[in-house]
Amino acid sequence: MSAGATLLSIAGHDPSGGAGIGTDLAVWQAMGLHASSVCTALTVQDAEGVRELQPTPLPVLRGALAAALRELRPSAVKLGMLGGAQAAAEVASFCEALDVPVVWDTVLGAAAGGVPLLDAGPDVLRRLARAATVITPNRVEAARLLGVEPWEGEGAPPPAWLAALRDRWLQGGLTRAVLIKGGHAQGASSVDWLCTADGVQALAVPRLPPGPGGRVHGTGCVYASALAGMLAQGADLVQAAVEAQWRTHAAIAQAWVSPGGRAMAHAAARPGSGDFPALYAGVPAEAGAFAPLPRAPGLYPVVPDADWVLRLLELGVDTVQLRAKDLAGPELRAQVRTAAEAARARGAQLFINDHWREALDAGAWGVHLGQEDLLELRPGDVESMRSAGLRLGLSTHNPAELARAHALRPSYLALGAVWPTTGKQVAHVPLGLARLRELASRCKPLYPLVGIGGISLQRAAAAMDCGLDGFAVVGAVVGAADPAEAVRQGQAIAQAALRWREQLAQGVGTQAEARAPA
Repeated sequence: MSAGATLLSIAGHDPSGGAGIGTDLAVWQAMGLHASSVCTALTVQDAEGVRELQPTPLPVLRGALAAALRELRPSAVKLGMLGGAQAAAEVASFCEALDVPVVWDTVLGAAAGGVPLLDAGPDVLRRLARAATVITPNRVEAARLLGVEPWEGEGAPPPAWLAALRDRWLQGGLTRAVLIKGGHAQGASSVDWLCTADGVQALAVPRLPPGPGGRVHGTGCVYASALAGMLAQGADLVQAAVEAQWRTHAAIAQAWVSPGGRAMAHAAARPGSGDFPALYAGVPAEAGAFAPLPRAPGLYPVVPDADWVLRLLELGVDTVQLRAKDLAGPELRAQVRTAAEAARARGAQLFINDHWREALDAGAWGVHLGQEDLLELRPGDVESMRSAGLRLGLSTHNPAELARAHALRPSYLALGAVWPTTGKQVAHVPLGLARLRELASRCKPLYPLVGIGGISLQRAAAAMDCGLDGFAVVGAVVGAADPAEAVRQGQAIAQAALRWREQLAQGVGTQAEARAPA
């Protein structure tokens, strides 16, 4: 994704600092993005509500928008409160002339003195929808804009809603997507619904209790600005939606209370595993977690056949993956069975890559799947693996893939490719250490983590220091002139990193002492 992205917020000013332009800019700063703003209205508001709203005079608004373009070319635009019908029409004209993602947070109006957005009329609303890449209403806002009855319950949007979304927003060259936020609903999970012309996906996080005095102020701004920040960097809609939900949940969980007694979203909150979204292709269903790993993977060789599995077990490797890409039929089944029996006899953690049916038949210990394999699974397939006691590892690279994996509650997550690989072509840019560390921090302590892709013995310590519990290697062991020595070195690297982390958690010793060879 692009590190040079710039954002433009077109929204109102909240003097409390809990919403509006100030929150948009704080979110983007936390994401490491440059941003500018155009103010559509000044408000007088506090914990008691909005007391007064003064829209920006139209000539000033028009001049500010033009000035913003003279200074920079935004990579994405976020629309918030527009201050009235004339401002809405002016902003619609501005966005129509741009060729960048536009996120429209459908703030309908202020509680006192504001002109409701609905008064802008259907033509202006249609122009805003056409200019928008994504529209982010909550259920209340969506019902009013679509002219449908309020949607109750925890399930998927009812047919009348889906029909209205298609007719009003998702067809005829209008918006690409509508994200209906779940904060105004009930239930144990807060579910956002990503609606496109292709269908509906659900993103769920545990629902948090309301803040002092009711709902946390500013969550809609955090959500829409995080979404815009991701789109500005080239992320697709699903990645952007997951990131928006992840950051918003963190902003609520880490909300601060103003001196006036109102809970304010923490715009710069760092997402963690307690904020982990789950991405479902349909209605989310309750499902148990896969069996956990009894020990950290550490050195995790990936090998092409059962002979290599047996050889590494003899060398003391206790976590290994069989990736028999070129085998099929009886030969594949025989290889999986031989490896599974040998690993079972030694109590080793053996994962079979991709071939989960063969792993089930052989009574294997675990399976590892990539994202393509994950998307081909049916609900019955997942339950077959889970009920058989298989451990499940899943490859991930970005927030959307992490959320898709989290929906299954696997035994571990693999992050990568960390560096460019030679044995397997991947479509995405390697993570690198900084991004690896960021994603690892979001997954801990919920999941054990394995680094995959481009990891040599020379790079392994740096990867482990990002918070990993193990590192997968291919050529570093299988291609080594002396595999036994490579195993010895790899195990020493993993053990030193895990020992150091344990000592740091206990506050004992120093890094140098922890890293000293055993």
